[in-house]
Amino acid sequence: MALFAKPKNVNDTAPAQSQSEELGCPAFASLVATLEREPEHKYHILDLAAASGNHIEFFSRFRCRYHIGDVLHVLPDLSPPKEEEPDPDFTRILPLNMADKLDLILAWDGLNYLDKELLPQFSRHLIRQCNPGAWLHAFIYTRGDMAAQPMQFEVLSSDVMRRQAASGGAVGAPCYPQRVLEKLMPGFRASQSRLLKNGLQEYLFQVQEY
Repeated sequence: MALFAKPKNVNDTAPAQSQSEELGCPAFASLVATLEREPEHKYHILDLAAASGNHIEFFSRFRCRYHIGDVLHVLPDLSPPKEEEPDPDFTRILPLNMADKLDLILAWDGLNYLDKELLPQFSRHLIRQCNPGAWLHAFIYTRGDMAAQPMQFEVLSSDVMRRQAASGGAVGAPCYPQRVLEKLMPGFRASQSRLLKNGLQEYLFQVQEY
């Protein structure tokens, strides 16, 4: 376990109830099957969420080093700098100082909460720590509102997850199309994209270049 970060404010636009729902995740299932095909390979995994016994237990089936980013709650509060202000320093927000390169990044729904102008910088920060061909798994909202803060996800099986929204406000979802996301995430290309019944788009990106 490693890595940590800090705060942010969000504008609530509508009340949101605390709710839980299960969702199928075929791209995640495909990723798990890929990892299982090389049981002797040691994987280096970065989870951008807070430490979760559920996540750690699920990935304990693999030979892996599991790094905790605990950065998702910070992303909604980051804003592009105003004139003469410095850019957010992602090396401090999410220090990636491990000796080994990453094979997998678990972003959950966090990419929806980072300002569009900061997403390329954040992506470059991540990709510098990745092996060629490394994966990034993410959920992107495609319609309407989303909870004001990233949701908590629980892995029930390789193809089913449960997500839990905290009670609080809602904000508009950015609803990125795939071509826009790939432009905003230089070096990452979508290898799988699945539209789920609840309007979430599940992505599995792969590192193509540095």
